[in-house]
Amino acid sequence: MIVRSLAEIEGDEQRDVTGPGWRSRRLLLARDGMGFSLHDTVCHAGEELRLHYRNHLEAVYCIEGAGSIENLDDGKTHPLSPGAVYAL
Repeated sequence: MIVRSLAEIEGDEQRDVTGPGWRSRRLLLARDGMGFSLHDTVCHAGEELRLHYRNHLEAVYCIEGAGSIENLDDGKTHPLSPGAVYAL
């Protein structure tokens, strides 16, 4: 059993990571042996992020704020708001 809080990983350089326009707090990683990861990620307001995942699938659930995601394969843009999910 793993029990972990955001407060526990605050400042951990492998679990509390930032980049231009985002911060991701990684509650579960591959090394935890669960077969999936779980992150609490914040995208900063007004930022345009271009993200690419080569080695894994991802599902994202919006809990706060609003934005959009563009499918670069077909150019379609989809609105995101609390309660929305996208998977890629």
